[in-house]
Amino acid sequence: MPFIRHCVECRKCLTRYLIAFSPYGNGSYLWRQGLSSSDEYLLYCFCQQPPVFSRWKEHEVKTYVVSRAAHARGYGTSDEIIAIDHVRAPRRLAAGGNSQLSDASPSRKEGSIDQFSDIAR
Repeated sequence: MPFIRHCVECRKCLTRYLIAFSPYGNGSYLWRQGLSSSDEYLLYCFCQQPPVFSRWKEHEVKTYVVSRAAHARGYGTSDEIIAIDHVRAPRRLAAGGNSQLSDASPSRKEGSIDQFSDIAR
């Protein structure tokens, strides 16, 4: 089963970093600034010299499906850490708008989070 976590992404190399795993094994680190509703995150990614600096407001942080390997490292590629908005929820309604399940298999539907469970292995 994959993990669901909040992450930030380096704007230069596109590596995705899990929040609260800093410092990272590749030398990068993430700070949380502020204790109010306007919190922000500051990422120093060492993908080049000098390090790349990126900033996010708390409301800009996205939710991702994270593989086991990336979760263990605290960071990963877009193949290992997939944005939730790119994972379609399974269709729950059949044509006609009633509450019956569609003909798709209830255990594993195309485009569902279950489809990505293999990345967790």
